[in-house]
Amino acid sequence: METIRDLPKNGPLEEYRKRASFNWKSFKIHLEGEKFVRSQEELWKFLEKNPEFQHPRRSLNLDETRRRCYRQVNEISKIDDGKSSKWHFLLSLYDTSLPLLKGLSRGTVSNAIIDLGTENHQKLVEKFKSGAFRGCLCFTEISHGTNLKGLQTTATYDVETENFIINTPNFQAAKCWSGVLGKTATHALLYAQLITPDGRNHGLHPFIIPIRNPETILPLPGIIIGDMGEKIGLNGLDNGFMSFKNYSVPRECLLNKITDVTRDGKYVTVLKDSSQRFGASISPLSTGRMRIIFINTMYMRLALIIAIRYCASRRQFGPKEKEEIPVIEYQVQQGRLFPHLAALYALTVFSYEVLEIVDSKKSKDLKTIIAEGTELHALSSAGKPLSGWLARDAIQDCREACGGHGYLKASRLGEMRAANDASCTYEGENTVLIQQASNWLLNQWDSFKRGKGISTPLGTAGFIKTSVYILSQKFHATSIEETLKLDNLLIMHKWLICYYLNKTYEQTQFLRKQGMNSFEIRNNSQMFLARTLSLVYAEHAVVKIFMDRINDPVFPESERCVLRKLCAIFSAWCLEKRMSDFYAGGFANANSKLDVLLREGIVSLNKDLLSEVVALIDVLAPPDFVVNSPLGMSDGEIYKHLEETFFKDPKNFERPSWWMELKSNL
Repeated sequence: METIRDLPKNGPLEEYRKRASFNWKSFKIHLEGEKFVRSQEELWKFLEKNPEFQHPRRSLNLDETRRRCYRQVNEISKIDDGKSSKWHFLLSLYDTSLPLLKGLSRGTVSNAIIDLGTENHQKLVEKFKSGAFRGCLCFTEISHGTNLKGLQTTATYDVETENFIINTPNFQAAKCWSGVLGKTATHALLYAQLITPDGRNHGLHPFIIPIRNPETILPLPGIIIGDMGEKIGLNGLDNGFMSFKNYSVPRECLLNKITDVTRDGKYVTVLKDSSQRFGASISPLSTGRMRIIFINTMYMRLALIIAIRYCASRRQFGPKEKEEIPVIEYQVQQGRLFPHLAALYALTVFSYEVLEIVDSKKSKDLKTIIAEGTELHALSSAGKPLSGWLARDAIQDCREACGGHGYLKASRLGEMRAANDASCTYEGENTVLIQQASNWLLNQWDSFKRGKGISTPLGTAGFIKTSVYILSQKFHATSIEETLKLDNLLIMHKWLICYYLNKTYEQTQFLRKQGMNSFEIRNNSQMFLARTLSLVYAEHAVVKIFMDRINDPVFPESERCVLRKLCAIFSAWCLEKRMSDFYAGGFANANSKLDVLLREGIVSLNKDLLSEVVALIDVLAPPDFVVNSPLGMSDGEIYKHLEETFFKDPKNFERPSWWMELKSNL
């Protein structure tokens, strides 16, 4: 614990810190592990001391913002050897662009080469990791994003030159939104339709290709590259578009661990199943989505650090005319923030766990990776939307909970909102992406209904085997305490999934009997069925992993008690939104009082959590230098820090440069 810095004493937050039932430093070590905590502290100290990370005293223009971010990547790369993915994405708390720029330019492409390339490609890996080459990931095109199979960029093999000829048939097929591509990438991990000399299109395949001269940073002949300009957020990252005209690259540019084209133009593959082949080739997307879950959690974390510290310090109204109390004491403010705090802890535990799954696949053989890959794809396709939307709602509530001061750019809440907005779209637009999880679940349900075994090597859908028993369950609790027992809440999550599996499956069968094709069936079973099915599946996965972690013997009972309350709030909060389904599906009847018990339970747990929330935020909070918000500093002195913010820039006290125009109207 000596590695963790102390917090300020005797400020507005001290009262709540003293009321906590646990030691926040011990809790942090038990939750995150001593090694990870130590590496965090090393990172924060590095940022504070390094000149490249000192906060600018004025707003930067787009070019300055990008330059600063690239220089910071170079500095961070000096100390990141052997660091975990979790460490990498903590940088989101300092600057939302920083881990994305670093990950894309140095990590994503090199990891794809390791996963999808062969020995001939491995020499490139160190070039990307060292920064000598900068990579970008090129999936999306102007007219196609989530529908990867509709991408139009082609790579046609030419036997005479033994090269692939890459072409963009029209502007709609130009690669776009690729981070790092706009101004700086030297190489692209390009996905294009592979066409052999016989004219056959073998579908989307990955290539690693040079796109700029590393010495001049100018595009190579046959390529047009442009920048997409300023965005709503994440402006440290240069997003670009790119098109090709008869651009020739060597045959070796194909990442050929799974498929290859021989010198004489024959297509060969180790996977005969085209769907397995496609799934394996786009593995960077599934792993990327899992990492986005963690990033969303970071955005949510910073927003809640700011809002809870602010609300515990900000005083308004009170029981007596001249008495004001902290706004966090109000029931509606607790209901607005505490379920989000519970969701933050649930998603933190969940994202830590799934990152371990993603990182561990590197040591597995191809057969094992493929076996787990389909389920991982389903989990990420549901988990990314769930985490993105939970973070979106949390950040917005945090902004509103901070009142007008939360609207200041200096609060950083707008930065979190804009950054999270992108997470709801990239690596698969949430509303479209979520359908892929329901497709996997319905396939499992169909296998179960037909008496076949289900395939869930990661265990996220193993309960389907006992679905008959699960659907026979009824709500019998008579007290709030019994209703909120974690085992009882978990039964409700499982019942909800099985209920929606059955309803959605019946709808698809009905539509099939009406003569609809597969596309029409999927399209006409989404809004109130398949979409909800995917979300409740993801909620169950998050809750189950959180519950399992609570049983870790590393936690003393004082900490385990708080974690149980957090888990119960998150679970009950999710289930309360589906109240009508429990009554309509027969799990609860009119006399069961499920609605009353669940809702009163949430209010009661929020009240219990009031004494713990500031300490719970301290567990997850980086130092003030990283938080960098006048509303969220650890001393709670919000007005002192607002004054410093207002007086920091001399231009705040200058008349406008166009003041003569005002005078001329007199």
